[in-house]
Amino acid sequence: MPKNFRRIPPEILRRLETFALDDVVAACAKRIRSGEVDKYSHLGLKVVDGALMIPAPAVPHAAAGKYSKYNVEGKDIVRKDLPKTTKTFSFYAPNWGDSYYGTHLVSHVREVYQREFIPPKEVELSITLLEHQGDTWIVKFAIDQVISRSAPDFENDLLYNLNILQENVATADVFESTATMEDYAATIRVDWELLPTGQIGPREFAERLVARAKAPTELQKTTILSRLQTFEKLTPTHFISGTSGFARYFGAKYGDDFVVFENIRYGNAIYVMFEDWQSLSRKSRIDLLKGEREGFERIEHREGWEDKLRAMLEHYRNEAKRRLR
Repeated sequence: MPKNFRRIPPEILRRLETFALDDVVAACAKRIRSGEVDKYSHLGLKVVDGALMIPAPAVPHAAAGKYSKYNVEGKDIVRKDLPKTTKTFSFYAPNWGDSYYGTHLVSHVREVYQREFIPPKEVELSITLLEHQGDTWIVKFAIDQVISRSAPDFENDLLYNLNILQENVATADVFESTATMEDYAATIRVDWELLPTGQIGPREFAERLVARAKAPTELQKTTILSRLQTFEKLTPTHFISGTSGFARYFGAKYGDDFVVFENIRYGNAIYVMFEDWQSLSRKSRIDLLKGEREGFERIEHREGWEDKLRAMLEHYRNEAKRRLR
């Protein structure tokens, strides 16, 4: 089960700062392959005759996590910050130690902490299909509650809703209440600059990357060129670099499901990504390594890393040839 947030993640707070509107919703968009739909069966998602069936908005099941449970059952809080109160406890006890002779009421008084019951919110989770791409769907998950940044309980409400998303979808984000379907879909797309290697060489491409980098050191400049020259020796189809917020990434594309990435700021390893490379490469280095580590291989820049990459690429190409036979 995904861990809960103890506080609103810093990246979401930074995202909030860019919003023009006060009204926001806890929501996210995910790319889901046909083989992954079962992960969301508890929400009612299923595939029928190749089509993704979208359920009506519903309150998530209490078993999904503690926030989902609070959402259904409410929460009983022990107020240790308040003075204790006197409470009488009563029960029936057998006369003379044997119920054969009847029972009598026994009461005793004890000091206990006061309790506060927070009723369930019963917020619903809605699911919307944004795009269908072959055996893959882009899906929006949203908590059906608009909350205002000017409200006194805003942060508590947002944290609550983010945790319900996290428990049920394993991803959480925030959007302006007026965000369009395109806005949601854009969060899982990355605009990549793909440059055919026949049109640009490593040195020219390295100069472009250096020009875009923020105050690159001489070592970074040398490293970028060296990496690109190594990639070129393995005959990629394209050099590739991220645009906008992903400008720190660069690398080479050897096939639709074999892309090698470097990070300008963290050059201690390369990441070889496969089928879901466009989605995986959006993740930060920390998020990538703390996840399930599926869909990519990390090769540290130790002695022989080039040989390991070459062997992986040779295996990939041999498998591709075998499938074509």
